Amino acid sequence: MAKETYQVGLLGYGNSGKFFHAPLIEVNPGLELAAVATSRQEVLELYPKVRLYDSVEALIADPSLDLIVVATPHLLHVPHAQAAIRAGKHVVVEKPLAETAAEVRALIEQAGAADRMLIVFTNRRWDGDYMTVKLVIDSGVLGEVYYFESQWRLYIPKLRGVWRENPEDLGGIFYDLGPHMIDQTIQLFGKPESVHAQIETHRPNNQVDDYFRLHLRFGSGVEAVLMTDLMAPITGPRFQVRGRRGTYEKFGLDPQEAALRAGEFPRGDNWGVEDPANWGRLKVSDWNGLAFDGQIATVPGDYRPFYRAVYEALQQGESPFGLEDIVVQLQVIEAALRSAQTNTVQAIE
Repeated sequence: MAKETYQVGLLGYGNSGKFFHAPLIEVNPGLELAAVATSRQEVLELYPKVRLYDSVEALIADPSLDLIVVATPHLLHVPHAQAAIRAGKHVVVEKPLAETAAEVRALIEQAGAADRMLIVFTNRRWDGDYMTVKLVIDSGVLGEVYYFESQWRLYIPKLRGVWRENPEDLGGIFYDLGPHMIDQTIQLFGKPESVHAQIETHRPNNQVDDYFRLHLRFGSGVEAVLMTDLMAPITGPRFQVRGRRGTYEKFGLDPQEAALRAGEFPRGDNWGVEDPANWGRLKVSDWNGLAFDGQIATVPGDYRPFYRAVYEALQQGESPFGLEDIVVQLQVIEAALRSAQTNTVQAIE
């Protein structure tokens, strides 16, 4: 039965829970952040009505909760999602949903058998820079696209002592940012046919990867290069797309994450609007007889539609988020790991 407001429980109040899920749930009038599993009392400063639980199991057992958001370390996503589904809850899970495609399929089967929704937090589909890339490609202004590049250059030379640096928690930058970048690429071009990957560690005393570079090929002829480096003090383009008639290039990152980390709540019409100084450059040699070389406005980024769609799914009893793309995402990740270990091109199963 549809409700006016759904009660949400959040597992974890680390970076993901604190800076993404809690604020996005808070600003959605159809969802109420009712409970959080965490030892951090600071939650009550922003959300004084929230019930705090000292264990995941206690929160999941709360009969008043309709939806559980899993924002725990990567390796716990599967067992926590399984437990929530067994308890009769709908589930939103942070990326990566699982370590392997087989685990994803098993979760899909479990959720289907329980008639519960399983949704992955694919918020980077609402990054303004990515949405602008998609708009440019879909417009046809570049002509036939043959090359796509997505880079995330950061400079974090020292370890910070966080769980993402622990291999036992499935830490490392590949399982952290890789799913987002692969998901965006799948949304643009479909399922790749093959991947050649480098996945490496460059920071001293680091036990997990801090660099990856994927070279993907698609049946359409598109070549895609995805790269993240945590030892890159000089930035490069976040996106570059080349077509037969022109190129689009974009520097800088979507401003939403920085705003959320600064404590801003995603409200108002100006949310996600990018400084014009950071707009990307489009250069086209021949578009219906015209040439163009200049900046084009970045589409405002907006993560809020994700939880609006979750609310509508709860009301209608059907999720708008397909999970086959998530299976493909993990197939690419597994193939990339094999490629990096053997230094060979690997087909995507």
